[in-house]
Amino acid sequence: MNEDALFCVGQKAFIEKNGKVLILNDPGEGLDFPGGKIQVGEAKDADASSLFRSLQREVREETGLEIEVGDPFVVWYHEFPKNHRNYPKVVYLVGFRCKYISGEIKLSDEHNKFKWVGESDYVEVDDGSDYFDALKKYFDKN
Repeated sequence: MNEDALFCVGQKAFIEKNGKVLILNDPGEGLDFPGGKIQVGEAKDADASSLFRSLQREVREETGLEIEVGDPFVVWYHEFPKNHRNYPKVVYLVGFRCKYISGEIKLSDEHNKFKWVGESDYVEVDDGSDYFDALKKYFDKN
């Protein structure tokens, strides 16, 4: 029998504002979304809202924005490449539909660019990654 896999669990916020979604650029990998790995003590037993607070914290730290966390809509698995600050971690990611509440974007040192993309232009950021596949699912309303 194979051993159980060990991986981190992460959350990503697909923040919508005026019909567009915020995308970030991770200098070590490319296309990214605000969010991150769930830290020790953030997942409280029988309290799903603790996970929402964790995602809100990550978004605030990475972008300066306040958000409302909605429903999850996509999951994917990601292995960080050797040149990335999180190598050799592996993460199982859950993407949430989120709404912009307030704030002006102030990027942390984890990202170097941002852009708002909509249904008509999101394909311009297609980098062939699983992150783009998740963005495509966001706009696929079917």
